[in-house]
Amino acid sequence: MFIDHWGSWLLLILFISALIYTLIVVKEEKTTFLENAKPMSFHEYSFHYPSWWGLTLQEEKLLKWERTDTRYDWAAHFFYEENLNQEISIEEDFKNRIEEMKIVFDLEASDIRTPEDFKNRESFKSGELEIVRIEGTATQAGIERRYLDAFLVRNHREQSCLFATSLSSVLNGLVEGPYFEEMMFSLKLK
Repeated sequence: MFIDHWGSWLLLILFISALIYTLIVVKEEKTTFLENAKPMSFHEYSFHYPSWWGLTLQEEKLLKWERTDTRYDWAAHFFYEENLNQEISIEEDFKNRIEEMKIVFDLEASDIRTPEDFKNRESFKSGELEIVRIEGTATQAGIERRYLDAFLVRNHREQSCLFATSLSSVLNGLVEGPYFEEMMFSLKLK
């Protein structure tokens, strides 16, 4: 049977080999991320981002990354804002920004973090930075299923904030999400 269908068997073996190679490459991305991460500064912040992300937009108050080597429905954005109105709480400000994106989270599949959850992280111990986060599946504009990981970072010293989002289709968010999270936790003041 093998001899009669050797071409089909060869194609199957090549296909399985390509899948194994892809799995190895994806696994290696996780272990080499920090070694190959690119350093970057944006206003008063410094951080590292994955080397395979393409910086597709760089303006004075906006950065955008995409996977340019794939067709992922995924993008990460950094929005910078000065002269921050600190009369409202960071939680209320964050809620307003999420509502502007027309995002409604699935509460049972979301993880919400308040400033208290980040007090022990090195970058936030000084109290100059305050951070909130929400991560999970959601519906955007009432019709599109999305995966959103969003952070709002307030810099009390500079009276500014950084609103960072990783927005994608549900499956693609699970691929890039851990790297986005690591990038945000590497955030430091210059």
